[in-house]
Amino acid sequence: MDEIRIGYFLEDIGQERFLTALVSRIAQEMGLALQKLRHEVRNATGGRGVALDELRRFLRDVNHERERPFALLVVAIDGDCLSYRERRDEIRAIVEQSGYPGLVICAVPDPHIERWYLADPCGLQQVLEVGSIPEVPTYKCERGRYKQALRDAIRQTGVVAPLGGLEYGPDIAEALDLYAVGKADAGFKHFVDELQAGLAPFARRREKQV
Repeated sequence: MDEIRIGYFLEDIGQERFLTALVSRIAQEMGLALQKLRHEVRNATGGRGVALDELRRFLRDVNHERERPFALLVVAIDGDCLSYRERRDEIRAIVEQSGYPGLVICAVPDPHIERWYLADPCGLQQVLEVGSIPEVPTYKCERGRYKQALRDAIRQTGVVAPLGGLEYGPDIAEALDLYAVGKADAGFKHFVDELQAGLAPFARRREKQV
């Protein structure tokens, strides 16, 4: 089976560390070999504006045949207190206007990606190897609320984390309970469902080859 190219347009390193690992985990659980995945992170800095500008540039390049479409294109924009549908529709409008022929999967952590880091306290406890389950704040659209909660959880470990806990993104993505988090967070469930649907044809193709 040929490699599966997955492109990413993301806001920041927190999204990059968590989402690329989560994509790999789900692909592996669907029977796809990790060495067949090729993650191409085209943007993971500058926030929403830069991520969407870089996405538009890529879509124009595809239109002019300077770029090839990806097998899957992941675009992540924090909800920032807007609904999942509003952010998803914002991404889709940009993609549809360009006539992009590939599959686009939207990730909308609301309000910010740190909430997905904290979404499974038991999984987080396992990753951090702390004696008590980290406290997760109830949902509230407040700038820095979940960033601070993640820092507080890391502080329990006694480990210095220069990135405020984002270093643990891959480990958390591996440990969390997908079903439980999806049940508690509709945006997370939408992302996982879309990703599984996008990977399904590659998984079926692999089964036929075995």
